[in-house]
Amino acid sequence: MDLLTIYTIWLGCFSIAFTFLPLMMVLDWKKRGTADGFSSVGFILQLFMQCCWLRHDLLTDDMTNITINGLNLVFSAFYISAFAYYQPKRKYLIGQLAAWAITVKAIYTYVDWQTPEDAPDVMGTIAAGGQIASLAGGIYEIKRAISMGTTEYIPASFQFAIFTLILQWFAFGILHGNKFIAVANLAGLFVNVATIALYPIYPPLTWTVPIFNIPPQEKEKKSE
Repeated sequence: MDLLTIYTIWLGCFSIAFTFLPLMMVLDWKKRGTADGFSSVGFILQLFMQCCWLRHDLLTDDMTNITINGLNLVFSAFYISAFAYYQPKRKYLIGQLAAWAITVKAIYTYVDWQTPEDAPDVMGTIAAGGQIASLAGGIYEIKRAISMGTTEYIPASFQFAIFTLILQWFAFGILHGNKFIAVANLAGLFVNVATIALYPIYPPLTWTVPIFNIPPQEKEKKSE
């Protein structure tokens, strides 16, 4: 077994373990008694991206990524259901899910029109583009944090974990010569770093940012 195969197995296991991380957000919603203030945009865009990559994996018979993205879809469905349960204002979520279903159906239909030889590359291009487009969710969160003056609703542990995951997938794309994966994850890395950079500028209201040990704004106001 060569080092690249070992790295692929490690990344597969790490990615599967990563799917459990949003459980921390669900527990936070349960503690607060609501998901009000949080956004579903990131979850819907992740669901869209996973659907695109899963179709590409099926076309290329990539069993490692079929397993990863298949499990991701199951967990995404659970997290979105939990969000809907704790979110009192569900009309935006319903609209987002409708748009997701229509878009995925249109993409799958378009790929079905391609020849068997062209379909994998066409779907790979769309999947990479979809992953880059899903960064709109991260950009939306950045804009939202700036307008609110706080990163209260952007869990730091989640962002730090995303950083380690994206960095490894970028390396995977380079090592395997998969330009679709490499480019998509490089773009994601830029947005992730920009999000993490917000913590010292717009600290959370009620919790301390780990690693950086940035105190919450409410504590700073009390000390003043």
